[in-house]
Amino acid sequence: MGKAEERSTLYHEFLRLAGQVERLLNTDPEQTELDQAELVQWQNLYREPDGKTVVHRRDSLLMPGSIPLSDTLREWNAHAKEVLRTAPPQPRLQH
Repeated sequence: MGKAEERSTLYHEFLRLAGQVERLLNTDPEQTELDQAELVQWQNLYREPDGKTVVHRRDSLLMPGSIPLSDTLREWNAHAKEVLRTAPPQPRLQH
């Protein structure tokens, strides 16, 4: 994989992870199929500063020419994954 392709992959992975963090932070525990107690505990633990940091980083990427280097994206992805590690499990989709 070339450097540009790797950077693009890391960038899109970060956008996906940050989207998950943002959705969990904004989910109303009363309006979800997720375990409410687990969600509230996760939100209280990660709303400040870790969750907001992930979302802020994602928002900073939306400005033209602001995609960081691959090493930075790897670090951001690792941080977002750590934030999501203890998130309540997502319900399985029924087919």
